[in-house]
Amino acid sequence: MEVRLYITEGDIEDHHVFMEKLGLSGLSWRQTDLEDADAVIILVGLWGTMKEKIMDDVKRALKLSKPIITVRPYGLENVPVELEEVSSEIVGWNPHCIGEAIEDAVNPEDKNQT
Repeated sequence: MEVRLYITEGDIEDHHVFMEKLGLSGLSWRQTDLEDADAVIILVGLWGTMKEKIMDDVKRALKLSKPIITVRPYGLENVPVELEEVSSEIVGWNPHCIGEAIEDAVNPEDKNQT
């Protein structure tokens, strides 16, 4: 199954690294608009420069009942409380964990059976 993802974009190293890790996750995916997405990926590394845009995306995702997966900045554990409260999953940079978090968020009934 191909998963449709909306991914926050920005010209930072975290975005480029995340795209590489997502490619290694084994997940079949494609990038799409937020309205058509199965899940929304928020890269916390963009928070400092794009907080307003990210919060607009979060509000739209919540209104559309889209799961939100928050990816911590590389090497950090904490995420802003605003994102922690609305995230279906919070992950680091392990490709397997990224893929698993997306699958769990998109298919919550499968997660509950394990």
